[in-house]
Amino acid sequence: MLNGRTQGCSGALNIWKKAAKALCVKYTVWEKIMSFIITTYVREGIVMASDSLMTLNTSSQQGQNSVVQMAVGQSDSNYKTFVTPSNIGISTFGDASVNDVPIAGYIESFINEYSRQENYEVDQVPNELIAYFGSLPSTPNTSFHVAGYKNVNNTFEQHVYVIKLSDGTVQQVNPANQQGVSWGGEADIISRIVKPVFTQDQNGSYQPFPHFNIPYQFFTLQDAIDFSVYAIKMTIDTLRFQPRPKTVGGPIDVLVLKPTEQYWINRKKLWLFRSSRTVFR
Repeated sequence: MLNGRTQGCSGALNIWKKAAKALCVKYTVWEKIMSFIITTYVREGIVMASDSLMTLNTSSQQGQNSVVQMAVGQSDSNYKTFVTPSNIGISTFGDASVNDVPIAGYIESFINEYSRQENYEVDQVPNELIAYFGSLPSTPNTSFHVAGYKNVNNTFEQHVYVIKLSDGTVQQVNPANQQGVSWGGEADIISRIVKPVFTQDQNGSYQPFPHFNIPYQFFTLQDAIDFSVYAIKMTIDTLRFQPRPKTVGGPIDVLVLKPTEQYWINRKKLWLFRSSRTVFR
């Protein structure tokens, strides 16, 4: 899920000018925001959470055979979870930018210019997002979670969708009257925790480790908040010790949706001095 552009030394971004000149080679700057987002839905409400990190990846070629790759955490102040005036949550992972502008600005424009005017229902938002981003000069390789409630015959139904702009697909992932969880992005770490794991013995046979299913069906709203934060924080902490790009990090934003209201458990704020920020990590 990369959005890249190739440039010569003379067209380097400021942050890469010195490196490019030192290498004196053609290089590629990749803007990546793989991220980790999670949506946990229980009878009491829906919890949407996300990290805040943007990672810039570069690939530089020196000569014919040598390739130098570098991944740098550019910013830990990216917004990836949003809420509309009609209490519909939107989370994003995938490409970091659209036309070299952070995608958060486009999502806010969608909310302010379209969703606010039309007052879309939650089941309309996925296709409207696809149409909105499809109308831009270039469509990013981005995916979304969209979640909220719809009033059907005086009964508020939960709706949780996964949207992929790359192929224009929309999938509702929450079965009726069931609690559960959906995540997206850098998901290999949490997957190893919640799915069965096997080890290969000396005979080449695979033996399962003891496995215990997480009982999502018994989650309270507080459990949903705790699990969502746990999944993101565990991903951040594990990436710290693995020799791989650090694509998840920064403060954790947590949004709670209920049938007639929404509120932030934690939300990044703008500060004059970054050192004065108090963040929930």
